[in-house]
Amino acid sequence: MRQVRASLMAGAAIAAMAGALTSGRAFAQEERAAPLDTITVTARKREENVQQTPIALTAFSQATLEDRQIFNVNEIAQYVPNLQASYAAGGSTAGSSFSIRGIGQADFITTTDPGVGTYLDGVYLARVTGAALELADIERIEVLRGPQGTLFGRNTIGGAVSVVTAKPSGEFGLKGELTAGSFARFQGRAILDAPLVEDVLAAKIAVFGKTSNGYGKDIEPLGGSGDLGADDDIAGRIQLRFTPGDGIEFNLSGDYSRRRGTQAPQGRVFFDPTSAVGMIFDDGGANDVIGVNGDVDSDDLDRIAVDTPMTDDLDVYGVSLISDFDLGGADLKLITAYRGLESQSGQDFDGGNDPILNQFIDSEQWQFSQEIQLTGVAMDGALDWLVGGYFFTEDGRFDTDANITGTQVLVFTNNKTDSYAGFAQGTYRLRDRFAVTGGLRYTSETKKIDIDTTFGGFPLVTDGIDQKTFDALTAKGSLEFQATEDLLLYASISQGFRSGGYNGRPFSPTDLAPFDAERSLSYEGGVKSDLADGRLRLNLAGFFNKYDDVQLTATTMDSMGGFIVITDNAGEINLYGFEAEMQAAPTDALRLFAQLGHTNTDNLKPKTGFTIGANTLPLASEWTAGGGLEYTVPLGDAYEATFGADASYRSSYYPQFNNSPIAEEDGYTLVNARLALRPTGGAWSLTFWGKNLTDEVYRSFGQDGQGGGTPAVVAIFAPTREYGVTLAFDF
Repeated sequence: MRQVRASLMAGAAIAAMAGALTSGRAFAQEERAAPLDTITVTARKREENVQQTPIALTAFSQATLEDRQIFNVNEIAQYVPNLQASYAAGGSTAGSSFSIRGIGQADFITTTDPGVGTYLDGVYLARVTGAALELADIERIEVLRGPQGTLFGRNTIGGAVSVVTAKPSGEFGLKGELTAGSFARFQGRAILDAPLVEDVLAAKIAVFGKTSNGYGKDIEPLGGSGDLGADDDIAGRIQLRFTPGDGIEFNLSGDYSRRRGTQAPQGRVFFDPTSAVGMIFDDGGANDVIGVNGDVDSDDLDRIAVDTPMTDDLDVYGVSLISDFDLGGADLKLITAYRGLESQSGQDFDGGNDPILNQFIDSEQWQFSQEIQLTGVAMDGALDWLVGGYFFTEDGRFDTDANITGTQVLVFTNNKTDSYAGFAQGTYRLRDRFAVTGGLRYTSETKKIDIDTTFGGFPLVTDGIDQKTFDALTAKGSLEFQATEDLLLYASISQGFRSGGYNGRPFSPTDLAPFDAERSLSYEGGVKSDLADGRLRLNLAGFFNKYDDVQLTATTMDSMGGFIVITDNAGEINLYGFEAEMQAAPTDALRLFAQLGHTNTDNLKPKTGFTIGANTLPLASEWTAGGGLEYTVPLGDAYEATFGADASYRSSYYPQFNNSPIAEEDGYTLVNARLALRPTGGAWSLTFWGKNLTDEVYRSFGQDGQGGGTPAVVAIFAPTREYGVTLAFDF
């Protein structure tokens, strides 16, 4: 009931603010209307106002990201309804696994694909490892909710998160920031923008560095530091913008990120106190954990005891070339990209200092993709059309060296994916205010796998080689009505597709059997409105999604009572809910924002052979809510101060589909605040900030090991309270 009351209160707050604003009581009559920021997005592969795009879409401008001190892409989940971000089962703070409206994938192994696609400048990032992008010099972020299978393509059955970097401007500029904070945090960013040949060649260089001691302590460290969640990161990006003639533009970008840190804190949430020693944790209920001294303490991440080096080393690199040509009657865009990563990580999946389940992962991945988009306008401007093709190939290696109750288990996995797609979409304006959109995409993916598994030196799977092709035709249709310049109504139906694959952790040849593709059919209707002379923005969306052959990963036991981890099609579910987002500017000095989301996921129908503790999807909160404000006041004639604060809430959820009661995260509220000082119209700012001010201890993920014979549910914890100061400059 607590979560329902909190969500109803958030909904009432949105309604109350909207009512006050539209009635005019919140405005001083003498003030001039100052419309809210307009953000241009490319959610439909063409530039358009976010308020005139008939998609449930949240966009963040560069200014918003900087004002709210959002350093990492995972943090946007606090401001988007029905979006959840997790480190995933890998436990790396450089990992990013998104779930939208209940659809996602928490597994980080190279044989499983995400359910929400992450894109960097239009380039799909195939792995959740390394996808937690540090946000240096970002122009905007777009979060598209619901299936995006027509234009975005592979593995966007739940939605898409598109990160767009700021391109070279052709003018000299230098900006950056220095941050110092708790946990011995120190980080810096610098961006140099420079013209090389006037009006022809421009360059931009961005560099980033971060160190911290982390937010957890291992009191019995093995093989290294006892700091958990620690950072030692560097990253850089170089961009070249070449415009040799009218209607021709090339954007070449290369990036590299290097991380040498430690895994996020993790420990037992529940276990048999006679079996071993675990960490101290008390959630005030049945999830108490016996501490290292045999006593129960409260929310202490500085007393974790694990027996595996918590290595978290990662190298991510990529290069892309975006070529744009104005062909007269059409525009041609080519997106060519290569990306790769190398990762070494250690984890203690039993969460204690006894060898129940420890592992070390050595993996690498590379991908190449080529996308072609041809866009144009026809029928005297009444038809916007797009046709294109897409090719993607990926090689992955995922080697696991695990210790299960003293026995060494080795799993050597090599996988390859080849994906081809062709797509087309058009928007036809029936009249000045009506438009209809239709789109199709055909996708064919072939997956190959080669796996060897040994248990205590005994071969269980030898030369497990197999190949399978998955294909699908997905469609989208929508109808939009621009009732007024500031009011858009729309309805859509769209299909989503995620290809099948192979279980990447087979303990027998039978476990190597492929799982099927999953599909979704989603109905959505929404309203986008700018009211009160542009001072109030209210967007609403409702959806119903029929989601079949759901792919889930779980820890369980085989018919002989042995421990296994499997990925398979778990069943089908109907997802439905709504979203509301509000922004307001009651005065020139005050900005308000709020969001509310609801997703019903409690009707999962498992297929034969699957035992599910609660019939709901993992990492899916029923309620998400939040809101905040920013208030700017002058400090004399020379300076101004901006105070910002926000809170976000998400209700309880389960980490895996096993859903044993003790694995449940009870839900939590995060509170952030900041105070920025700057000269009026000046080029620098000093911001004092705090995140998770109430010091909530909550789980980013949990590994339910009870079904697999381990006496624990192991929690992977998100950051606790942080505070710091940031000095930024822009010349």
